[in-house]
Amino acid sequence: MKTATEVYLILGITTTGRPFRPSDWAERLCGVLAGYDNTGRWVYSEYAQPVIHQGQIGVRVEKVLLKINPAAYQFMMQFASNYQLKILPEEEAVRLEEAIEANRIALPERKLTFAV
Repeated sequence: MKTATEVYLILGITTTGRPFRPSDWAERLCGVLAGYDNTGRWVYSEYAQPVIHQGQIGVRVEKVLLKINPAAYQFMMQFASNYQLKILPEEEAVRLEEAIEANRIALPERKLTFAV
């Protein structure tokens, strides 16, 4: 028995296979629900976040957003529909922060020697 999809991925590629522009569209779209934390740092909502899926930039949207903020959910889905972006059930997506962290771990360490 299949359960209903709880998370969708909106990918930055159109149904005709062309990349969607501008390149920061995912951050802009997620900015609709983003805000500042108590330290003044910009944070994305847990319900809509930029992601990387198989090398493509996208937006991960949790369906629970439909109950919490129906207008925001409809806005995001309508955006994807208007620009003919691919919408997929979530598979293995990597959040941007995790991808950045993985790159930091993968970098080789270098020892520097200073001459005085």
